[in-house]
This record gives sequence, structure tokens and C-alpha cells, in this order.
Amino acid sequence: MFKRVLILQTLVLGGLCLIFLLPKTPPIQSSAVSLDLPSLLILSGWAAGPKMEASSKEREALAKDTEFARRNYYRSAGIEAPAGSRELLQASIVMSGKDLNSSLHRPERCLPAQGLNLLGSSELPVKLKNGRTIVLTRLKCSGKEAGSLTYTHLNYYFFVGHDSVKHTHYGRTLKDMRDRLMGGYDQRWAYITISSNLVKAAMKDEADQLYYSSQLSEEETDRNVAEFVSELVPEIIDLKTVKSME
Repeated sequence: MFKRVLILQTLVLGGLCLIFLLPKTPPIQSSAVSLDLPSLLILSGWAAGPKMEASSKEREALAKDTEFARRNYYRSAGIEAPAGSRELLQASIVMSGKDLNSSLHRPERCLPAQGLNLLGSSELPVKLKNGRTIVLTRLKCSGKEAGSLTYTHLNYYFFVGHDSVKHTHYGRTLKDMRDRLMGGYDQRWAYITISSNLVKAAMKDEADQLYYSSQLSEEETDRNVAEFVSELVPEIIDLKTVKSME
């Protein structure tokens, strides 16, 4: 009887010791990006509308702990454009939760699901005022309004992790895997998009004010986005902690 008790105690003690050998859940490091999109970019003249909520479809498709930030940005289209015309960009941030795969879906998948036809992909390098360069993935799509109006949609995106910026889904995935294996931590990633529809149309802003969107060329939109991003990035990303921007 004594031997049985001794054997049982040894097995229990051994089992408890094994608990300390089990792999621990890696700590989660925060992204270097802030969800606080600025109300005004002074140098480029972009003024933001009210903060916008994610759509119900986005909420349904992504994990419950995913965080969002979104605002429309407006500025005058200039003296050569019809009176009251505005240029428009939309900036969005999607911050992953604990389950990265359920929080971030690459745009090449999301945009076709929204009814846009992907036509091509390229890169847009943007030089920041501190001399560093950030690269955006640029997606060109075609869309169609309810009716016969067909338009071009341009979408620019990049990812921000704990200490790096990546402009492709695969680059972000490899960096995430490497940090898990070599650094021993998980991290939250933010997916940032800037988008614009190249169409002239009568529109209403969030204050229900009527205006005409200015139909820009692709080259003009690229310049606008580069100017916008060069001022936005230092406002929302802690560049001191970012070691690489690829």
C-alpha cells in the first residue's frame, strides 16, 4: 500500500513539473501605429471629416477584437476646377487583435469581395521628411455604380508592426514568423490604406454639404497620395521604434 502511494505521489509530482516545460504563450507587442487619425494636415492642406465607424460587413468578417479608424480627407480642388469642387482621399487603419489571421485580410482579397475588379498592382515609394522612404503597394481597380457609371479606384496600402513597416502581405508574414521564432513574441499589425475614386460626381460630405468631387488622373492621384502619406506617417507612426521600412 505504501509503495502504491509513493508511486502515485511521484507521478503527480512529475506531472506538475512538466507544466513548467510546456511552451508559454508568447507576449504580444503593440504596433508602432496610433489609431488617432489627425484632424488636419497643415502643410498639405487636407482637412478630415468626422471619425467613421467600420461597416457591418467589415465587423462580421473580422475578429471582434479588431480595431478600426477611418476618416475622409478633403481639400479645395484649386482655381481651375469648378467652384466648390474638392479633392477627396479616405484613410483607414485596421488594427489586428489576438488572432492575426481573423483580423487582417489582404486587399487583393477584400476589394474584389466589395465588387471591385482588380486590374493591376505596382509600388509607390514615398520619401519622408526625415529622409527615409516608405513603400506603398498600389492597386488599380475598376468599379461600377448602380447604373452605367464605370470608374477607376486606386488603393494604396502598407502594414505596420512592432518595429517594422512592410508593403506586402508576404513580407509581413515572413517578418511575423521570424519574430515569433527568433524574438519569442507575437505582435499586433496595423493595415493602413489610402484610397480614392477617380470620378467626377455630385456628392455630400458628413455635414450633408453638397460638393463636386474632382476627377484627377492617376498621376495626379499618385502625387496627392505621396504628399498626404509623407505628412501622415510621422503623425501616426512612432518612427523612433521602426527599424526597417520595406
